[in-house]
Formats: sequence, C-alpha cells, structure tokens
Amino acid sequence: MAKSAAEKTEPPTPDRLRKAKQEGKVPASQELPLALTLGTMLLAVALSASRLWHWFSSQIEQGFTLGSGGRLDLAAITDVLTSRGTEALTTMAPFMVAAGVASIASGVLISGWVFAPKAVRINPAAIDPVKGLKNLFSARALVRLVASIAKLAVMIVIVMTYLWGRFDECLALSWATPLASLTVIMEVILGLVARFAVAMVFIALLDVVYQRWQHRQDLRMTKQEVKEERRQHELSPEVRGRLRRMQIEIVRKRMLHEVPAADVVITNPTHVAVALKYDTEAMLAPEVTAKGADYLCEKIKEIARAYGVPIVERPELARTIYHTVEIGQAIPEPLYVAVAEVLAMIYRLRQQRRQGVSGT
Repeated sequence: MAKSAAEKTEPPTPDRLRKAKQEGKVPASQELPLALTLGTMLLAVALSASRLWHWFSSQIEQGFTLGSGGRLDLAAITDVLTSRGTEALTTMAPFMVAAGVASIASGVLISGWVFAPKAVRINPAAIDPVKGLKNLFSARALVRLVASIAKLAVMIVIVMTYLWGRFDECLALSWATPLASLTVIMEVILGLVARFAVAMVFIALLDVVYQRWQHRQDLRMTKQEVKEERRQHELSPEVRGRLRRMQIEIVRKRMLHEVPAADVVITNPTHVAVALKYDTEAMLAPEVTAKGADYLCEKIKEIARAYGVPIVERPELARTIYHTVEIGQAIPEPLYVAVAEVLAMIYRLRQQRRQGVSGT
C-alpha cells in the first residue's frame, strides 16, 4: 500500500509545471532549432536566388579572368581576396541573421520565454561520474541512439534517391562548361538541402511531441503530493502562513542540530555564519550543514563554542557561501581552494593538540 502511494502516477499540476519552468526545467528539442534554421536559410536563398546567382557567377568569371591583364602578383591577389571577402560577408550577413533568429525562435516556440537564474547555479550532482554512467546506459539514452540511427538512415535514403535520379546529368558535367557545371552543382545542392529541410521538419515535429511527453513524465507526482498541493490551495492565507512558519522553525531546529557535527564554522564575523562538514569517504566536497544571519549567526556560534567546533573568521568566504550554497549542498568548485585552506588549518591544529596531549 505504501509502495503504491509513493509511485508517481499522477500528471503534473499547473503549479508543478510553473515551478519547474522557474527552475529552467522545460521541454527542449535538439531537432527543432536545426529544422527551423535550415528551413529559414532555404527560404532566404529562394527569395534572393537571382541576386545570389548573379554574385556567384560573377565571382567565378572574375576568378577565371584573374591575371589576364598581365598583373598577377601578391598585391593583386590580396586586393581581390579582400574585396571578395567583404562582398561575401555583405551577401551572407542576412542569411546568418535569419539563422540566428530562427534558432532563438525555436526555443520560444516549444516552451515560451524562460528566465530561470536557478538553472545556471553550479550543481555538484550534475558532474557525478556514477550518475553520468547510469544516464549513459539509461532507457532515454537508448531512445536517443535509436533516433539518431533512424535520422541517419533517412538522410542516406534521401541522398541516394535524389542523386540516382540525376545520375546521368551528373555524368555529363565532365563535358560541360564551368558555368553550366556550377549551375547543375548548385541545383543538386539546393535540391538536397530542400529535401533535408522537409525531412527535418517532420523529425522535429515528432521530437517536439516526444520531448513534451517526456517532460510531463519526468514531472509526474504521487497521489500524496497532489493531495498536499490541493490542501495548500484550500487553506486560508493565515493558516498557510502559520504552517510555513512552523516548517521554517522545524528546518531551523534540524539545521542547528547539525552544528555539533560540523568540522568548522566560518563567520563574517558578526552577521553571517556557515557550518561545514567534510567526510572524505561519503562526500565529493565539503557540504553546508547549517547557515544563518544575525540571530541565527549568533546561535550557530554559541552551539559551536559549546561543542568545541572551531570558529574561523573569513568574511568574504562566509558571505559567498551563505549567498550561493543551500543547506545540504556541496560547495562549488571555485571555492575548493579557499575552503581547503581553512580545513587544512583546522586539521593541523587538531593534530598539534593531540601531540601536545600525548607529550604530557
């Protein structure tokens, strides 16, 4: 009975979806940006085909006639390359801008505008090698592998089918003029790109549907979670506020109970206190077991003194940890050296005390 109650069988509620979006957890498709970018580029080429063709053909003609006037030195080549490069950038700039706009629009289409500062915080769990290996051999990784193989197969079929249909035309290029050959080559390339774009649109649509479904699967809730959320909505603001204060008080008491087991308390020294613990066998990095400001700061220091936990004054380090690391989380990598120096000092003092006691 308890097992069935803990299973996540219920679809996510609007509140759950809203909180997930605030944390940056939104459905994301890797295929949609590629499809939109490719389609936009193809549309831009189609709308300016005559101008592009005139530019390309003029470059080819001028390339063949380079030096026909008898001047073919380094300065002449440099002048030609500079002018051609400027023209190329001017000609291709609209296409690059269109591709960038399409890439941004793809993210908005699938999940709307998302501003989630929480998503850019360093999460030590995300770089856990054990979890990384599990994800590598997960069902989701298998789905991605099958999808990649299927996409590659579709592209190969498109290329083989299209080129086979124009096989005779491609063979005749060896007898054609350079301009005629360029015309056929451009037609083949545009034909392939157009077929790729159509295929990518269908693949992207399937991927968007799958990603939305997978996103909702990941956010499923237990029956108990749904009941708790419904009860929260049904309670009056006064009751919700009282419950919230009770929850904060419970968390605060639980946090203060962790102070005696800490290895060190780093202080501001009067406004902020942070308790750290580091178990080399169970932790990848030191973790924050308690933190507080003002009254809680004094309370943490009081408990630390009562239980003999070292208190170290490092104002900047204390403020940084207090504002960037939550209770129960490991410190981020940029703070490793600063925290390691503090812990090394504490361990060295403990060792000196032990040696002093044993010597007496």
